[in-house]
Amino acid sequence: MLHLIALDLDGTLLHTDKGLTDRTRTILTTYMEQGTHVVVASGRSYASLPQEVMSVPGIEYVITSNGAAICKKSTGEKLFHFPLKPACAQRLLQLIADTGAVFETFLDGVPYAAADYVSHPTRYGAAEHAIPYIQQTRKPVPDLLAFAREHLEELDCIDLITANPEQKQQLLELAREIPGIYITSSVPYLLEISDAAAGKGAAVRKLAAYLDIPPEEIAAFGNAENDVDMMQFAGIGVAVANSPAHVQAAADYVTLSNDADGVAVFLEQLYHGAIPSSDKQ
Repeated sequence: MLHLIALDLDGTLLHTDKGLTDRTRTILTTYMEQGTHVVVASGRSYASLPQEVMSVPGIEYVITSNGAAICKKSTGEKLFHFPLKPACAQRLLQLIADTGAVFETFLDGVPYAAADYVSHPTRYGAAEHAIPYIQQTRKPVPDLLAFAREHLEELDCIDLITANPEQKQQLLELAREIPGIYITSSVPYLLEISDAAAGKGAAVRKLAAYLDIPPEEIAAFGNAENDVDMMQFAGIGVAVANSPAHVQAAADYVTLSNDADGVAVFLEQLYHGAIPSSDKQ
């Protein structure tokens, strides 16, 4: 029996239009009514989590900022928090200053970004469909570098915004020289950097220990690189069909795409015994 279901949101649980279907709500509610913890596991900051998900009754825990924080939904209280260490943040901000990289940062669950990026996201590599999300959730700051340096000891994470694969690789190589950080990516134009103790896998592991739930009683669903570690930790790791090939290869199962309600379809089948749960070897 599953006692914890960890769910990535964008590209996994949510449709491309960011909607959550009644079918998905119903099966999540069915599991929660039998005592299963349904846990949001997102790269999003706490303040940018969608109401479509946060309004679902019974969801108690949320993992945000790629595992930098684990919060109790009813109160917003941080059960666990892994902000960037000041020395790491300082080196990251120096890298940004040296390279002129565009970035955003999450502070106390709120995302901040440069004003021009918020006004014109596609100039910096963001996809057209991401414009509403960016403009609705990011707080614009005229001098983001100065702002981040003023809050050096409070930063949850830093995302580097890249215009092309070559720039992304260059910044990745430079960031890898900084010890004490965790680097991942949820969409092609971002490098998402947090403390070494963070990551969705580490957060699910921490929450599972807190709730006394073994890995074999956990299912984790995702669609991107930042979901791989939690899918590999869970007894059942599931990628949606719209995931890149290497993400699908890391999963135990591949379900239908997010727009085809892949999460709901898999959970319905599992609930009715159509898919056997199995420990990873």
